[in-house]
Amino acid sequence: MSLPARRFGPIVVVLVAIVLAPAAAVPAQATEDTVTLEKQLDAALAAGDRAAALALAERLATAAEERHVDALVRVARLHCQLGHHDEALAWLERAHATGFVDAYALRRDEGFAGLRGDDRFVRLSRAIWAKGYIAMLERPERDDFQQPDRVMAALALRPGERVADIGAGSGYFTRRVARAVGPTGVVWAIDIAQEMLDYLGARAADEKLANITLVKVERDDPRLSAGQVDTVLMVDTLHYIKERAAYCRRLRPGLAPGGRVVVIDYIPKPWEERPWGPPPEQKMSREEVDAAMAEAGLVPVRVHDFLTEQFFVEYRIAPVTTP
Repeated sequence: MSLPARRFGPIVVVLVAIVLAPAAAVPAQATEDTVTLEKQLDAALAAGDRAAALALAERLATAAEERHVDALVRVARLHCQLGHHDEALAWLERAHATGFVDAYALRRDEGFAGLRGDDRFVRLSRAIWAKGYIAMLERPERDDFQQPDRVMAALALRPGERVADIGAGSGYFTRRVARAVGPTGVVWAIDIAQEMLDYLGARAADEKLANITLVKVERDDPRLSAGQVDTVLMVDTLHYIKERAAYCRRLRPGLAPGGRVVVIDYIPKPWEERPWGPPPEQKMSREEVDAAMAEAGLVPVRVHDFLTEQFFVEYRIAPVTTP
């Protein structure tokens, strides 16, 4: 599920690693490190070690990109502070096009206080947020802990199955699910952010996945059609919901006979141990999820324990017992 900028800021800062630079010049250490990398690159090229040279060249390119983005934002900030709002927005557009993604820091930067009431600034900061959030969701290293192939194998989706991917985001799992259920199946990609659905829709079209239906919802209502969903999939989504028990109660009517709700979400860990993932106020335990599901009459029927950072549980409607 997509996040308001206030909540996803720490994640993007850590995982995307592009932050607003202060108005001061680039620290001397950064320059010295670049000089060292240049010397190492020259040495690798002279030695004919192209693999080492490539790795060093990539590090230099990343450093150059970050310094360039910082410089663009710095110019925009100064324009804003001088009251040149059109020019500030133009430079921020350049920063956005170049790779700036930290909308959280942008919105908190007092240097841009003069633009906060400007609709153009709001739209631009929203676009910057979406770009950063998509980059975080689609980062290649996510596969290392998410293990999508093993997750898909464990889900064992059938051709023709009807799946609601709640909090679909960029479609990291939506597209995989769409392939698994095939042309006779359907995947409802459900999200609160139109930017995520627009991105996912474009990806689905490029990948010729015609069985994905995009659904924009409010935060507290998944809008499931009664009795139509075989699998509700919620990956890294439920921790964003404040009233979890009430939300789980809204899931149950959407389940088809024998349907299930699948929750994959972060195991709570101290920030010192895992300096990324949900902020402290959003962390929830597996026991809390079980309790919320129980209030909706859903019980855990299968637990998968191969993910190191997340719990992975399947819930179904509790069987009716007779006295």
